[in-house]
Amino acid sequence: MNIAIIIILALLLLYILFIVIPSVILFNFAFGRKECSIPLSESGDLRGTRYEPYQTELIAADTYVRSHPMERVSVTAKDGVELRGFYINQNSDKTMIFVHGYRGEPISNFCMQAKHYCELGWNLLFIIQRAHGDSGGKYLGLGVLERHDIPVWIDFAAQKQGVESIVLSGSSMGSTSIAYASDTITEKKVKALVLDCGFVAPRNQLEHDARIRRLPYFLILPVMRAYGRLCIKEDIYLRTTDSLKNCRIPTVFIHGTGDKTVSLAQGLENYEACAAPKLWIPVEGAQHILAYTVGGKDTEIKTERFLMQYITRERK
Repeated sequence: MNIAIIIILALLLLYILFIVIPSVILFNFAFGRKECSIPLSESGDLRGTRYEPYQTELIAADTYVRSHPMERVSVTAKDGVELRGFYINQNSDKTMIFVHGYRGEPISNFCMQAKHYCELGWNLLFIIQRAHGDSGGKYLGLGVLERHDIPVWIDFAAQKQGVESIVLSGSSMGSTSIAYASDTITEKKVKALVLDCGFVAPRNQLEHDARIRRLPYFLILPVMRAYGRLCIKEDIYLRTTDSLKNCRIPTVFIHGTGDKTVSLAQGLENYEACAAPKLWIPVEGAQHILAYTVGGKDTEIKTERFLMQYITRERK
């Protein structure tokens, strides 16, 4: 056999063994089913975590929200996957839909924000993202799959008697899921979006993790992309900014300047791309998914004032 052919075959074998197979394993690890985190109110001691400085108020808020009667609800996604969630019905004409992040706990991810709007009397819908917890699905999509589930949950909320205004609030991957769907939402009852620490593309987060582990992301990511197209029929390089530039729904963007998981630059990129009326709220020093908590009353008031400008308006 020609020596050149032997070398090529040997290199190909090495590529398969050390790049392709590890990339497939990494994809299945990153996109495979996940259990949701333990609720903050059940986790006890939060010392040593990023929640430690705020544990008293976070646990109190989480406990308060869970003290309200909750209905376990479900919808069927467009691909047949059963998705589940929790609904607090306060017979309001306003509903907030909360979309949690990667491995996030559906209620605890938003306990401070949920407490505030619960006190205002809004209905609250906490969805469980696909391939998390009690929801079905073999794979999650870091937003690219979940974007197709957002309109299904909107339809569920919009059909509730008396509901006239809907706001979607997302955290991290949940924020990205909403951003991807933002240019396809046709339901006029959706008045505004709240996007907290969302990333621009799954690719960005995968590269971030690969860099931390000192893995050759420039070799791994193209394989993961190709495998993703086969596995979940989606492109993990898809960018939220392509959707946001066609978004017409007023949007609040919140991001902590101390976020080491999703860079502030990604949040700003999403904000700048958005074509709708918008508000940018950077929260000094806040770590990942803690911007609303660290921002306190200032962030709460700014967000609520922005939302209320559009709650009673007919969306164009």
